[in-house]
Amino acid sequence: MASSFPLMAGALGPVSNLFSIVALTEPWIAELNNGVFDHFHPDNVWTLALNAVSLVFGVLANASLLANFTGRVRYNLSQAISIGSFYFASILLLAIIGAKYRAYLSMIEHGLDVEFSQGYWSAVITVVLYFLCGLVLTLNEIGHLRGYYPASFILTSSQRSLMLQILCITVWLAGGGGVFARIQAYTYGDAIYYCDVTILTIGLGDLHPTRDLSRAIVLPYALVGILILGLVVANFRSLVISSSHEMQLLSRVDQLRVRNLKRQDSEKPDRTNEESFNLMRKIHHSSKKRDMWTVLAVSVVLFSIFWLMGALVFSRLEGWTYFNGIYFCSLALLTVGYGDFVPTKPGTKSFFVLWSLIAVPLMTILISSMCDTIIASAVYVTTKLGDLTLKNISSASTSDLSRVVLRKMTSDFESRGRYQPPSNLSGMTRTLNTNDDIDSDNKELDRELMLINAIQGVLIDLHVNRNKKYSYEEWNMLAQTLDTQIDWLGSDSPIRFPVDEPALLLRLYWNSLKAHLRNRRRWES
Repeated sequence: MASSFPLMAGALGPVSNLFSIVALTEPWIAELNNGVFDHFHPDNVWTLALNAVSLVFGVLANASLLANFTGRVRYNLSQAISIGSFYFASILLLAIIGAKYRAYLSMIEHGLDVEFSQGYWSAVITVVLYFLCGLVLTLNEIGHLRGYYPASFILTSSQRSLMLQILCITVWLAGGGGVFARIQAYTYGDAIYYCDVTILTIGLGDLHPTRDLSRAIVLPYALVGILILGLVVANFRSLVISSSHEMQLLSRVDQLRVRNLKRQDSEKPDRTNEESFNLMRKIHHSSKKRDMWTVLAVSVVLFSIFWLMGALVFSRLEGWTYFNGIYFCSLALLTVGYGDFVPTKPGTKSFFVLWSLIAVPLMTILISSMCDTIIASAVYVTTKLGDLTLKNISSASTSDLSRVVLRKMTSDFESRGRYQPPSNLSGMTRTLNTNDDIDSDNKELDRELMLINAIQGVLIDLHVNRNKKYSYEEWNMLAQTLDTQIDWLGSDSPIRFPVDEPALLLRLYWNSLKAHLRNRRRWES
């Protein structure tokens, strides 16, 4: 778990910088007139200076972390810079928040009608995010000092892409906020909120373009933003689902294999090879099925907590009932956007930006998990019902059609004379195509022809059905061809873990063919 902490910090870092920019550009206290916004109370020079310094250290922490990801800065130096900068930036902002809160109380005592702006609430969110980034990096560093992790962040290409995409969506939000704040005369916090509901296609309608220029700009802005967000969500979903259960699935399969192997030694020592093979297949199927339902359960629990807690925060900040808070969160997540309930207070808008940016990926993971389990089960049931009700109607499957097309293209290509097999393989090809008896007098040639025939079938499987799982008979033919015995529940079983079976069989058959040809060449020489 802690090994993914740097990735978490790299994802939250740019978002925290976005809120820090809002805290710097917008005064923190607004004066009201009869409960309606009148004007901002200007910040002190020292407040702006410390706020700017905090932003600089926050950007420095993120830059150092990204440089560590790319290997441009030594691990220990980068960790020290990132952890120290995140903590220092949060402490500076926390000091300003405390001072502003005392000033706010003083204004209330003097009878002024004031409220905190989005700048203040963005600063609060920034402090939480900065501290969280520093905390997860600290935990990762403790793991490194104890020898659990190496002195480097080894990211996959997908993880690097996710970091770049999160940075792009953050820059797109920040830049769009600056443009629409200028054109629409919004505050920078309102402009960020407007860009957020636009890119997420929520469209609550409380803020909308009122000028032709902003209408012209919002069309390409929304299109590009939606594309970037789609990349972020798809990559995030892929990383979370694959990294969260891939290793767990392998571990669970091996645990069940060892358990059944011990049970076989004590309870059923006379189990046949075919029974062991079918048992290993059953272990794979049950483990994968259990893992998918576990991912769905975890997704539902996390999403429900996030959904219900978000509804609680919105209802408290806006003075809604809890039911209306749930109603608002549901419509926002479904991107319905009726507009009957919208954030009206500065704190609600700031929280909504953060909440929505996290809720959309969670919603995507939940839907994806449902597709892998509930929807897949429904499709299976409807398919079986269709087979029963329409059993007299037969049609070739996609795999069958692909095999026919591939065979037809091969025969046409060879018949045109563009491909002439070597003379010593012509008879083999004719033998394979016509299924004639192979000359049993030449055992070596017989073995090589069997290997060529097997390779031909596996190549078709690689092209047509890459995820094919071979039957016991097909694996047994491999064992006989290679003249070996396979312990299907043993530690050296080829199906011990879920693998790309066509690629594995192709490698085994190919290596065996090369060995036979090499031995025959030595014998002839």
